Amino acid sequence: MTSDVPPKADMPQADKQQAVLSQILARVRREQFETWFKSLRIGRIDDREMEFSVTSQFVRDWIQKNHLPTLREVAGADGRRRSVAVSLRPEDGWDSLTVVGLDATVRPGDSSAAARANASSQSATERAATLNLQPGIGANEMPMRGDAAGNAAFERRQPLVLNPNYAFDKYVVGPCNRLAHASALAVAENPGGAYNPLFIHGNVGLGKSHLLQAICHTITKRNPAARVLYLSCEDFTNTFINAIQAGALDEFRNLHRRVDVLVIDDVQFLANKDKTQEEFFHTFNSLYNLQKQIVLSSDRPPVEIPTIEERLVSRFKWGLVAEIESPCFETRVAIVRRKAKGRGIDLADDVSCYIAERVTANIRELEGAVIKVVGIAAITGRPITLELAGEALRGVAVTRLTQVSTDEVIELITTQFAITGRDLTGKSRTQAVSLPRQIAMYMLREHTELSLEDIGRVFGNRDHTTVLYAVTKIRDRSVSDRLFREMLDNLATRLLGRAPR
Repeated sequence: MTSDVPPKADMPQADKQQAVLSQILARVRREQFETWFKSLRIGRIDDREMEFSVTSQFVRDWIQKNHLPTLREVAGADGRRRSVAVSLRPEDGWDSLTVVGLDATVRPGDSSAAARANASSQSATERAATLNLQPGIGANEMPMRGDAAGNAAFERRQPLVLNPNYAFDKYVVGPCNRLAHASALAVAENPGGAYNPLFIHGNVGLGKSHLLQAICHTITKRNPAARVLYLSCEDFTNTFINAIQAGALDEFRNLHRRVDVLVIDDVQFLANKDKTQEEFFHTFNSLYNLQKQIVLSSDRPPVEIPTIEERLVSRFKWGLVAEIESPCFETRVAIVRRKAKGRGIDLADDVSCYIAERVTANIRELEGAVIKVVGIAAITGRPITLELAGEALRGVAVTRLTQVSTDEVIELITTQFAITGRDLTGKSRTQAVSLPRQIAMYMLREHTELSLEDIGRVFGNRDHTTVLYAVTKIRDRSVSDRLFREMLDNLATRLLGRAPR
């Protein structure tokens, strides 16, 4: 399917999707396409109108303000004048980028993808009956005894599904994570009696989820009857909202307050959710008073989570707060060797050290570098040498310990949003400029040592309250909007990948 083939009403859905996305890609820059059209799906099409849908209010607003002419061109590619409608749909796992040869998770027409889509649809139906519990998240198979409501909730839950690679024996221990690892192991061996709660924090990609799931693995292996609930903070929030809407708060509370171990990942997303914080506060108290184990993770320490109630911060510090720091060189080398060994490869010392030197702050990026080196060697049939590793990693945007400059942030944002530096730092208040300006302020605050006053001076001597408002607004939106958060993560990766050490 080429980009000049217009979509037709009688086309199969996959072909219509291919035609539309290919035409859009021919009209916008690739980075714009990946940012704004990732979840775009074509819906109804007739002689008068073409309907699209996306999964993010933010993305819909941006497309309507900045890309409607592109969609109108696509809608009228066959010579008919059609109006364009862009609507919202619920999150459904759809990722359309594979259709045009970019990264994605679902390929229309692919049998394995169809199976995943059917499984997703089936699990969505099941979740509706159990307060929309996410697939793979829930207590393990032993039902609750002695409480009819609690039994009902647990009997209808999803089974506990964990990553088999996230076990203690596959976790590389070093000075950066020794305390977190030791405390997690102690909790797994004596839940409710060692450190309660256990609060693990650290930057993205440093192994927090690995430790949390390792705790679950160990507890369920030692005691198959243990009721273990592992979920993300976002899942907790969504389940709570669904329970309110369904009038099923009692079932929600039976499900979450009658476990032996509650493990919640990314608890920083409680920020700005007052009602969810209230519910979590009572859930925490109920479990803690029963000496049930609570394990939490966050990308920052409790006191730095914005807008979270002080009473929750206090409780998070009742047990042990353990930080995971960026791995030192020796730990990174050990991780590289472990990841390669897991793929049946013994790396030479010089290659292991080279990869460890290239990627210094993020274990996920470190694993990705190993996968690329091993993969290229397998495809080309060449031995893994220092030369091959250098070729493989030459174009990789790796996460490093960096010094980010103001100019780099400005350049990144102006490129991403197709505006000029003068517009970005000027007085314009249009949405097309004000939102990128707020994102730039947020990134300067997150990735530099500049104060609010310093950032204000970059943007035409704006006062610090304006900058604080922008930072808070972007942070809040990133909590509630997944696609917006993914865009910020992508920008951060690009920024850190281009900055000097």
